Amino acid sequence: MLVYEEILDWLEENPTIQQLRKKAKELGIRLKKRMKKRDILKAIKSEIEERLSQSSERPSSVTKLQTMEKAEVSEEELPKSYGKDKLVLMPVNPNWLHAYWDFSPQTVRKIESLGLGYEVVLRLYDVTYIIFDGTNAHRTFEFGVDVRFTKNYYFNVPVPGASYLLELGYKDPEGNFISLLRSNVCNAPRNYPSDSKRERWLDLRTKEKRVKPGGEPYVRPVEKMVGSSGVGILQNVSPSGGGAFTWERVRSGMGKEDR
Repeated sequence: MLVYEEILDWLEENPTIQQLRKKAKELGIRLKKRMKKRDILKAIKSEIEERLSQSSERPSSVTKLQTMEKAEVSEEELPKSYGKDKLVLMPVNPNWLHAYWDFSPQTVRKIESLGLGYEVVLRLYDVTYIIFDGTNAHRTFEFGVDVRFTKNYYFNVPVPGASYLLELGYKDPEGNFISLLRSNVCNAPRNYPSDSKRERWLDLRTKEKRVKPGGEPYVRPVEKMVGSSGVGILQNVSPSGGGAFTWERVRSGMGKEDR
């Protein structure tokens, strides 16, 4: 006969899911095929608790079972940090973005070692239609946030439909910005309906996505331009397309008498 005290000691050794299934079979516990490890643990503990209530097992077994249940609750709580550098920027609506971050131990030590005159800041960049190199943003917004005591922040952005990128870093006493983490590029949604008339279809049998143009295709009209060098060099040349034509005449020596 299995001793419940020994089973509880064995469960604390973190057995594999295969070992748990084998033990559950020995105890006569029926398990589902796709049960997770924590569910099998709960099933075994529930069975032991029921048998202890019907037997004269020592009280120490009941105490140990209660301790294991408390430890299981604490293990399911989310950790305060995962110990990895991460900075994520995501849209909330056309006017608001949300950012959250986490630090590795090395980054934490670097931030805590900053002396007087240093300031940790968040910099939000408008990088719409550009490849950002750290200096070429359309606009830069700076926010002073104590990143040691908060893990997220909301930004009210001025331009809906634009692309934004976030950097977390610090400024030295001279005002130079040193970046520590850089986020993904986040596209803020537009605050108006799309003018696209394309129809998007999904074939439920093949799961194939198809896009069809809706309505008549829009063709932009042809615009005429005047060459910048067409007027003032040769007065008798039509300004329509005059830039390229006039330059060819000057190169060939024609039109000198007109100067």
